[in-house]
Amino acid sequence: MVQARTRLPVPVRGAIVLAGGPSRRFGRPKPLASFRGRPLVLRVVDAARAVADEVAVVGRGPLASEIASILPAHVHLVRDARRVQTPVVGLLAGAAALRSPYVAALACDLPLLRPTLLARLFQYARGRDAAIPRWPDGRIEPLVAVYRREALLVGAREALRARTYANQDVVRRLHDVRYVSTDTLRSVDRDLLSFANVNTRRDLSRALRL
Repeated sequence: MVQARTRLPVPVRGAIVLAGGPSRRFGRPKPLASFRGRPLVLRVVDAARAVADEVAVVGRGPLASEIASILPAHVHLVRDARRVQTPVVGLLAGAAALRSPYVAALACDLPLLRPTLLARLFQYARGRDAAIPRWPDGRIEPLVAVYRREALLVGAREALRARTYANQDVVRRLHDVRYVSTDTLRSVDRDLLSFANVNTRRDLSRALRL
């Protein structure tokens, strides 16, 4: 008698956490910096795992091995092997490693990221190429956003082929983006603390006070 093969559930939501930056302004590897006793990268991974079925952390160089050693089970470590150092490379590597139709793109330095905000962005992205927060002055948050994975793959590949390396160069190649007012997102993150990123030691101290 042939046993039926068990089918693994197909993930619906994924998350890419970018942890391959040089941390020049911070002065030491930012992903491993402690925030309330937990590395910054794990704070973001925790928030992502609360709403996503699969999570990939993208790292590079010797730091990637250190990050891999602290990741929870079932969180992928994807190595960014290209010479050019840009978040676009990390987005491409992360999107290629996941299977979910929709993925959140997240920086590793968002210690106050709210799962409720991510869940709302996943809702807004449904049927679109992306849901990207936008501030009243027009600035956007491409690394606290949700993308249709196939659209992200195409946009990142095209941007790299054109040797354009900014996150906005990927966004410009998407066809159907829903820009979500940050004021709208206050219903799930009243003070918009999810967008408080840590570039310097002073930023870290400020986030701790918040």
